Amino acid sequence: MKQKEPVDELRALIDTARIGMLSTVGNDGFPHLRWMTVATLQGQKDFIYCVSGIGSTKVADIEGSDKVAWSFQSVTLDRIVKVAGRARVITIPELKAQVLEALGRNLDLFWRINPDPGRLVVIETAIERLSLYRPAEGAVTDVEAAR
Repeated sequence: MKQKEPVDELRALIDTARIGMLSTVGNDGFPHLRWMTVATLQGQKDFIYCVSGIGSTKVADIEGSDKVAWSFQSVTLDRIVKVAGRARVITIPELKAQVLEALGRNLDLFWRINPDPGRLVVIETAIERLSLYRPAEGAVTDVEAAR
């Protein structure tokens, strides 16, 4: 069986798990981690998308420093993908609709915490670097995003 490249593994993990851990830098200078429901969009292979409430801590963190990191893993932990990139907060209605459609029914908890769709924002991460780690093989593959 041919092994997938890091960007293909990332898409496969997002498509199956639908969650990843987002790390931002807070105004206190420390990393802040949180689980996020994520999606990719057709034709946008170098981006990761999620949603948040406009007044959230993660939005404030991103507005203070756009450098973020993501971690994705398979259920069996045989594949782990780390992503480094730059995030931005977007309020464009058309993009919100696309991301919400891609996220589908995976936002039950989000809507309980953020019931007002008018306060929804999209967080778009432009992927700069990926690392694919296969623990059983001791293999690491690092790639820079094509820009």
